[in-house]
Amino acid sequence: MLTKQVRTSRAPVRGASTLQEFLTELALVLLPRGMTPKRFSELARCAFVNAAADISRLRNGRVNHSRVAAQTGLTRADVKRLLRYSGLTSPTLGQTPVEKVIHGWRADRRFGVRGRPRALAISGPRASFADLVRKYGGDVPHRAVLDELQRIGAVRSYGGRVSLRSGVSLRRRQDLAFLSPILPALVDALQIASQKASSHSSVQRLCLPVDSEIDLAIVKNRCASSAKSMLEDVLHSLGKQVTVPRRGKPPAYSFTITVLLAESQTRKPRRPYPLP
Repeated sequence: MLTKQVRTSRAPVRGASTLQEFLTELALVLLPRGMTPKRFSELARCAFVNAAADISRLRNGRVNHSRVAAQTGLTRADVKRLLRYSGLTSPTLGQTPVEKVIHGWRADRRFGVRGRPRALAISGPRASFADLVRKYGGDVPHRAVLDELQRIGAVRSYGGRVSLRSGVSLRRRQDLAFLSPILPALVDALQIASQKASSHSSVQRLCLPVDSEIDLAIVKNRCASSAKSMLEDVLHSLGKQVTVPRRGKPPAYSFTITVLLAESQTRKPRRPYPLP
């Protein structure tokens, strides 16, 4: 008896290349901050489950786990786990080899004295930096780990030896608070883009070419001043006409004006953006 196999066709997603380009730009910003694909994936899973939970919330306030699973393609067990779990509470999730090496250097008695990382020979028969990387860095060559540690300023190399800088911390590298100021603007842009009827009229973009750093500084100052004046003029002209809502009662509608001033290069280098 022949059984007919049903094949699921995977039609190409329209706009997938645009999303890929956006994610690439985001990765270029997040990579220097220590974000890994595994960390990002877990945070994304949590985000999708929380979004589906908001959509699938019942009238009594409870979440329909089955409906969330149907929307996200995850199992109900994964849905329950992710609703209880926040990706931000697991700092060790998806650690990079560099982070694992630094942690081992600090914690392993073989490579430290009284809890202090000691200077190590880059290579040698025992307790060398190469040994440290072999134990904690996975399959990444010790030279690649050393280059990255030097790039982020975590080590000092001298005479064939390497030492971990005192007080070295990954907190600044893993700080994503820089996203906070642009989050409202990003959310506004996504909401506008999702409304096809108003997306073209609501987004206005002007690119001004400049020939020198002096011209660039002039354009930046002029645009910043003009944007500020425009917002002040709008606020002043509408200030007496807008109905002020009662205290404690949110307005039924709101209208947001967001002005972004961005400096860009004609040929954008495909490398991680440096930390500010």
